[in-house]
Amino acid sequence: MKRKRDYTSKAKIQIDPHKHDDQIRELEAKHYETDEVVTVEGQAVETEGSSEEEMDIVSSDTHSDIGRIDISFPEAFSDHCHSRLCYPLSYYILSPKERLLLLYAENFRHQFFTSNLKTRPLVLALPNECNIQKFVCTTLRPTSFLYKSLRNAAGIASFVADYVIYEPFDDNIRFPNRLISPATLLCKRRGNSFEMATLLCSMLIGAGFNALVVSGIARTDVVENDQRRVPFPGDIYKFENDEHVQDKPLSETQFCLGGMPDLQSHLETNIAEIVKEKENEKQRQEALKREEEELKQRDADRFLYRKPHAWVALFRSGAKDQSIEQNDVEDGTDRTIEVDFVEPSTGFFLSSSCMDYTLINSAWNQKQYYVNKQVYVRVGEIRWNLQNTDDWEHLLPGENEAGTSIDNASEIMNEKYLNTIPSWVSKLHLNEKEYEERFPNLQKTVFYKRVKHLRFSPYFNKDGKMMQLTLFADDEYTVPIFDCIHFENRADMLLRIEKNYKMLSIKEIFGKSRKDNLLKIVRSMDPNRPKELYFSANVRRDSMEYLRVETGRIIVKSKDRRDMCFYQEFEFKMGGDELKKITQRFKRNYSIPSWKDIAERTFQLMQQRIHLKFHYSPGALTASTCEISKPPKPDYGQEIIYDKALTRTFKANNEVPEPLQLEMYRLIMDQLQSEDMAKKSFKKLSDEIIAILDNRRNEMEHPILQFRLFDSMRNGAARSKCLKEVLEEGNEQDHSQHKNDIC
Repeated sequence: MKRKRDYTSKAKIQIDPHKHDDQIRELEAKHYETDEVVTVEGQAVETEGSSEEEMDIVSSDTHSDIGRIDISFPEAFSDHCHSRLCYPLSYYILSPKERLLLLYAENFRHQFFTSNLKTRPLVLALPNECNIQKFVCTTLRPTSFLYKSLRNAAGIASFVADYVIYEPFDDNIRFPNRLISPATLLCKRRGNSFEMATLLCSMLIGAGFNALVVSGIARTDVVENDQRRVPFPGDIYKFENDEHVQDKPLSETQFCLGGMPDLQSHLETNIAEIVKEKENEKQRQEALKREEEELKQRDADRFLYRKPHAWVALFRSGAKDQSIEQNDVEDGTDRTIEVDFVEPSTGFFLSSSCMDYTLINSAWNQKQYYVNKQVYVRVGEIRWNLQNTDDWEHLLPGENEAGTSIDNASEIMNEKYLNTIPSWVSKLHLNEKEYEERFPNLQKTVFYKRVKHLRFSPYFNKDGKMMQLTLFADDEYTVPIFDCIHFENRADMLLRIEKNYKMLSIKEIFGKSRKDNLLKIVRSMDPNRPKELYFSANVRRDSMEYLRVETGRIIVKSKDRRDMCFYQEFEFKMGGDELKKITQRFKRNYSIPSWKDIAERTFQLMQQRIHLKFHYSPGALTASTCEISKPPKPDYGQEIIYDKALTRTFKANNEVPEPLQLEMYRLIMDQLQSEDMAKKSFKKLSDEIIAILDNRRNEMEHPILQFRLFDSMRNGAARSKCLKEVLEEGNEQDHSQHKNDIC
């Protein structure tokens, strides 16, 4: 019969803070004696001629005191009880359980250092903002937020990197000398890697992820947050694939006859060229790989293993808990647990086998502290089964219930062991204004490899600019070759502007719901070059989707028009609206015969002629044509008289019957009417082009920003109206209550 779990046994334990005074004094005396012995031994090792690298890692006289916990337990109650700083009481005092944890941690640190002289000091308890040493596990404060972007790991990592300014240590080879609480870091918005990693881990655990704070050694670029050798994590380097293709002039030999065919086989030559291309590509990839390895090894100086840094290890979704049950271990081998590293200063997700980190000393969460015992193992080869005591040393003796089998779970729950306490940190809080501003100075600039990345808070810029990416051709960031600017909350629905300094082109991209249904404008930096406008053809009455404006010519492309016209070209004289030529092309209309269906129509206005070209018949090599000479305009009230000499036709198929004079007369009248409609369409199109370009110029010079209807931070009218309604409702309730009391 299984015993019932006794959940009340721990709550009845009373801890006397003065119970261990004698043991503390004895431990202090032993510490002083052991420190002197270790110092003498360290000096002896130095005189024997140890290597310089070992002397860098292990200092002879001060290494034993690094990370030491003051077991006299000083408190700052008298300094902060009347201070203006609104710190809670838990920030500057130590509870009896906290003192016991610190005493246990100091004993663990001392024993670990005594048995491992060449290891780096452990980060167990660092001074907080009140200069009180607090256990690092209790500094974590798991908190969840209501904002949608703070419910996933990528959004949380990006927010912490943007919200807090990363500050490297003044001396990046020294032991960290502080660890302020995540709540204070959210207010201060400046912190080192340990503080940012603590905040990031607290938010990840609060969002339901399994995360650990990792303390170790990182490379110089990571410690100093220098990303000038890191490629930008985007597709900005591939912008040349989407460049606008300019029209090339027709070459003189384009329509010349080709030469005689070459009947000689070139199979061997082609195979040799393919093999040579593969070898060149392989050599290029190897050169890039060697260059990348050289860049990663560039910071290999004598202080390589003395630069402390903290980051976050995020267990993947397959491993919901750090522990592994004994039932999952088969054939004497442990199941592989995979983790991803998250760099708090950048918000980037890195593989566990990356080269950015060189050593891992310890890791901790809000429940347990783990020390890495895998000394001669690369970071990418570290085994992350935290329940394996051969690889990881546990500071606290208590194990999680998930790490035990079902049979002895009740026995462990009834045992009395030392565990962590709830966090002493205040609950993390972010208001709407702080979340929206995101950047401490309302803007942030990051330099990547030949890329400058600027980001801004919403409504910080009057033009609505949110982000700007600039690609440079040199490492000094002086010669730009591509620029991409992103906008938000603009009334003209402008989303992005792309400037290509190689092609001298500018591309403006818009969102939907514009009055003119404009989607994109492609133009050159030279104002005399052509401009291309793209529209949403589905919502325009004329179904226009493409417009090209050149000097003396306008090209229009339409989609799904009723008259089957999909292409129009207007040629006019320079400096005026006088048309010279109008060309229209039509799709096939299968409801009428091909020899009556017009494929291309040209109005030669200067020669007073109309040229018609009909669609090809099935299997035909040529198409029927018809050329009409415009008759003179009749007097007022008179009709046009048909003359057979006005038309000249060509039949591609002799079996087609000759058209009647009435049919030809109607054809001429239809074409004259279509010419008048084309002229009116050109006049309307010219006015629309001028209006669009003038409107765009005004929108760029005087931008207007818009906001949501329920934006409580900016919609003052709606907010005041809601407050007024609430006050009136409250007054009515008070009046009715007072009336009921009188009755």
